[in-house]
Amino acid sequence: MSDPRTAPAGWYPEPSGAEGQRWWDGTQWTEYATPLAAPPAAPQPVQQQPAFGEHAPRPAQQPLPYGQATVSTVDAATPTSTVWIWLIVALPALGFVPFLLIDWQRILELSVDAQYSSSPAAQLAVYSDPWYVVSSLSGWAIAALIVLFAYFDRRELVERGFERPFHWAWAFFALFTSLVYVIGRSVVVKRRSGRGMAPMWVAIAVTVVIMVAAIAWFATFMIMAFETAYEQASLY
Repeated sequence: MSDPRTAPAGWYPEPSGAEGQRWWDGTQWTEYATPLAAPPAAPQPVQQQPAFGEHAPRPAQQPLPYGQATVSTVDAATPTSTVWIWLIVALPALGFVPFLLIDWQRILELSVDAQYSSSPAAQLAVYSDPWYVVSSLSGWAIAALIVLFAYFDRRELVERGFERPFHWAWAFFALFTSLVYVIGRSVVVKRRSGRGMAPMWVAIAVTVVIMVAAIAWFATFMIMAFETAYEQASLY
């Protein structure tokens, strides 16, 4: 509207430039104003109702943040211990017993004799102690049993409803220590049930006892070795 004074009465855009319209009575602008009509709302999609006998579609599950995964839990009454895990805990202590029964005084004397003799019999006599043989073989046998028992332990946990328990293959570390499987297994069972840490604490206690006994044995062995070396040296 180039010249509002010559325009007929009617609704015209706001002379101030704001949104809306204002009434021109033919001679001047009045106080009557109205906003512009709002744009029509976009139609909302109508969800189609399922036919008789069909199930309504479930809403899509939102993905979890990176690094998180759904973990199912078991019933509070589900047992967390098996006979296999307790055998794994006890086997290292049993394997230490033959080691303590070896006649180390006799082995030290035979070792000194073998140094001054070229006879093969004298060299092999060092390994003639039966407990020495039992101790050497029991280490490998106990490691194999721990792996086998770990397999049975994991299978029983799966049967009880534990989802993805600690894998039994970690028991191959039994060649060095059985704590790897026992600790990992206890932590996973704790996450699934809220219980089940007892085997780990018992295994740690057994390991500490074995280490203390080994330190005491080593101190005694060193004293015995010096005494035997001094006595045998005086004979030769």
